[in-house]
Amino acid sequence: MLETCELDGEGLGVEWHGYVLGVDLEEAVKGHKRVLVQAPDGLKGFALKVAEELGGMGVDAFVSGSHAWGGCDVAFGEAERVGATLILHIGHHGPVRFKMPDTPTVVFAPAYLNRSPAEALRSAARLASERGYRRVVLGMTVQHVRYLHHAVAVLEEEGLEAAHFPGPLGIEGLVIGCDYSSLRGGFDAAIIVAAGRFHPLGAALWTGKPAIAADPYAGSAWEVDAKPYISRHLYSLSKAVDAESFLVVVSTKPGQENLRGAEKAAAMLREAGKKVEIAVFDEVSREALVNLGGFDAYINSACPRLVVDDPHLFPGPAVNVGETRFLTSGNVEEWRPRDLFRLYP
Repeated sequence: MLETCELDGEGLGVEWHGYVLGVDLEEAVKGHKRVLVQAPDGLKGFALKVAEELGGMGVDAFVSGSHAWGGCDVAFGEAERVGATLILHIGHHGPVRFKMPDTPTVVFAPAYLNRSPAEALRSAARLASERGYRRVVLGMTVQHVRYLHHAVAVLEEEGLEAAHFPGPLGIEGLVIGCDYSSLRGGFDAAIIVAAGRFHPLGAALWTGKPAIAADPYAGSAWEVDAKPYISRHLYSLSKAVDAESFLVVVSTKPGQENLRGAEKAAAMLREAGKKVEIAVFDEVSREALVNLGGFDAYINSACPRLVVDDPHLFPGPAVNVGETRFLTSGNVEEWRPRDLFRLYP
């Protein structure tokens, strides 16, 4: 049994509640006097801690109070309004589906968890063995990627064949909510090191293979059941096939904006004789959608996970922009869960 582990890179910066900032803070903000600190909801306290540290360094620091859903969601507008020349974006690996502008400077600072996932991985390995899964592919959220090679060693110690591949931005083993391209090769199941069900569910939908969650926070593992999500979405898809009016949802978040896909979907539906309007949002909410009046169905071109994890946001059946072809053909027999992640019709 492995008692110690060698990490793939060390934490460099500020520590907060078991997390360590993945950048040297002084080096990150060098040459900047006004900084916006951005973080997802679960790490807002970390953002406040970093802002305090920056204040002690003579830097004017502002904390973004808005959501930060991922590397797709960078607060350029807030930085501009407060005159920040640098955005320190805590908790995510890097930009997702957008080109970084010249200004302001953006530094992505992962928040690495200082806790080995070994206990959860051993539980995952034993569960995999019970289910007859011998060859596994390993995926991790950015909080845990420093433990990648240690994780492989744990799984192999438990008798599994474990592989890993580069993911977004070439980071080995990385998975994010909308990109599981690191899960490839011949494998029986994916093992995902992450908190909760969000990323393991995405892995199951992306690959069409079994996915086992290894949760380092709970120290436990379970196999994700994607069937209820698939069934619920197929019901929405079948209802949308019969719809006559559609609202196409467009996001202004830099990595979620997909105007090209939205306009293509709208053109396809109009050609099929449907009534279509396009609406633009920063945050997609049920209240905002209801305020626009009633539509038979909704086409989502923002974060693809909204229709899977938050379908209640939409007042009617909602499908993703890449599924539009099923609406115009009226045939859903060739639909596969991976279609949820397609960016264009």
